[in-house]
Amino acid sequence: MSWQDSDTVRKLFVGNSAAKSVLRCLADHRNEQTGQCNPSADAIAWETELNKKTVYKAITYLEEKGFIRRERRVLNSSNNYVLNLSDPRNAENGTSTKNGSTKNGISDDPKTGRVDDPNLGHESVIETVKETVNTICVDRAESAPTDTQKNAPVENNEFTLTEPVEKELTPEQKALKVSKHCPQQKLIDLYHECLPGLPPVRIWTSASRVNNLAARWREMALDQGFQSEADGLDFFKRFFEFVGRSKFLMGQVKQKDGRTFRADLEWITKANNFEKICDRKYHDR
Repeated sequence: MSWQDSDTVRKLFVGNSAAKSVLRCLADHRNEQTGQCNPSADAIAWETELNKKTVYKAITYLEEKGFIRRERRVLNSSNNYVLNLSDPRNAENGTSTKNGSTKNGISDDPKTGRVDDPNLGHESVIETVKETVNTICVDRAESAPTDTQKNAPVENNEFTLTEPVEKELTPEQKALKVSKHCPQQKLIDLYHECLPGLPPVRIWTSASRVNNLAARWREMALDQGFQSEADGLDFFKRFFEFVGRSKFLMGQVKQKDGRTFRADLEWITKANNFEKICDRKYHDR
């Protein structure tokens, strides 16, 4: 997950609310180290709470606007998305053109190599206009009648700015808001911290792994009523510590064939295994 990309999208003007939700979801799924970003349409629809038809329209919109580029992967039916999180409005400020460049009103023609400045050979009139306007304002102020100045209403320069009051969310609404954004990397770090005896996570980019962890976060957020991300991280820390108290899951119990089993994060976050752990199915062995 790329926190920097997600924050960039939050501040970005996209021009379409559904497309912005999809773009932020893609940013959440992008791997900072490999650059891979390949969530399925079902995963995007689930996390953004949009239907798949709207998701496809949003992806097409983002591609037309230049925010993303789709790459078809040979070994997988899902696309890989290359993100371009620069603000398209910057292109309207005259900083660049397709066939040349424009800086400070000076255009550079790449074919002729000629630089055209619209102000070359002409005197600047900006300062003259400013001076004329200021002179007129001063003359009118000085010629105003004294009685008019005395009877003019006195403006009160003291005023108070008040910030808009946001409507307080209910606990259920807060839990729903927290459930939509799974802090994948923070949960992986907690797993390593609490369960150093289990296999470490080396790669966490496949859609199945990411979706399973996000699903467990969403389920627990709604079931336990997380009011903040910190509440969720505290719950999963206690959950991982609970896993560490199972001799079977930690590979300390030999099976009939003499081998031992050790759980890992991918196995733990599968729906059936997660439920059995919560039900103490592996702690009484």
